[in-house]
Amino acid sequence: MKRFAFAAPLLALTALTALSGETADVLSKIERMASTGEKADRTLGESIADGIEKSPKDVSKALVQMLSDKNLTKQQLAVYVWALGLAKDQEAIAPIDAVHKRGKSDLVKANCLRALATIGGPQAEKLLMSALNATTDKDRRFDIMNLLGQMQSEAALPAAEEILKVDIKEFYWQPIFVFGKMGDKATPFLLKKINDKGRNTRANSISVLGQWLIPPEAAKPLQSQFWAETEAELRIMILGSLERTMPDLTAIKAFFQQVADKDKDKSVVKFARETLDHMNEMKASMAAFARKKQPSAAVFQREYEQLFKSAGKKGDYETLGIASTADDEPQLKSLRERILQRDSDEAFYDYQKVNEIIVRNRMLKARDATTVQHVDPPNTHSPSAQGVGGR
Repeated sequence: MKRFAFAAPLLALTALTALSGETADVLSKIERMASTGEKADRTLGESIADGIEKSPKDVSKALVQMLSDKNLTKQQLAVYVWALGLAKDQEAIAPIDAVHKRGKSDLVKANCLRALATIGGPQAEKLLMSALNATTDKDRRFDIMNLLGQMQSEAALPAAEEILKVDIKEFYWQPIFVFGKMGDKATPFLLKKINDKGRNTRANSISVLGQWLIPPEAAKPLQSQFWAETEAELRIMILGSLERTMPDLTAIKAFFQQVADKDKDKSVVKFARETLDHMNEMKASMAAFARKKQPSAAVFQREYEQLFKSAGKKGDYETLGIASTADDEPQLKSLRERILQRDSDEAFYDYQKVNEIIVRNRMLKARDATTVQHVDPPNTHSPSAQGVGGR
């Protein structure tokens, strides 16, 4: 699949005067990155990002001044706008847009759009939508919609419907990036597409909802679509999605038993029965997770900040899960969206680690609620320990 990477320039940055020590140090590191180009050590980029975070306004002001030089090479322009994006200064949007409009290099133009998405805000969103409307190239349209997804731009959702039409076997990663970054804002839109006439649209919508966004509110619409869906492969996909969107194991068991009893397709029945056969394992897994739980706001925040800053590359997911509660779900959703900003398929594994925490926390909460509801009379219903469904 496609990977996205920032290519740094090779030429030195223009020297500026009257800078603070911190700002001068950051610009010095940017100069070093410019001179080493694609061979630059990853830690150098991290150090630049840390430096910009400490004094974003000063760095942005200096970089905007540097952009005024009409003799800059495409490599210099590329690194300047990259760094400006990290500064997240709204005042830098107009200068970046000017570079984008006069730029002849695909690298420079791409870095401009990425910087705008990183800065965010209505003005940046408007410029990205304009760029989307101005191109018919499929790859470039995907790149821009990927950035609009990062911005969680609801205005981009109608155009993003074209991403749902791609072949799920070949381009499955495109909807994951666009709608995965969009997060909860994409849920209402996708729910309207699970019964679309187009097979690819249905498949991609079901996949993104049930395996990636996993909103509990999708469970009932997916159950309804299961009985309306004519293709066995998509009915199986819906069952896999219900395992992740239904937090109550008792409800999962009831629906899957109904499927096993009524469905006419052998492969669908086989999937449903396998889930039913794994119920005890799911209960045991959930009980083991519950025993490990040590909720701690301080520990959770420590791991969360480290994981978020590194886009999921640094930090301990197991510790994060043990310290978390169901109330931490909004932050966990933000983390998984941040992880996708790595823009490579290896990020999917870390995204799903976060989803696993979310699913287990929901199931624990559902289990506890069931226990409370059935304490009187005793032993009438044994409270079910919840587990993560699937094979």
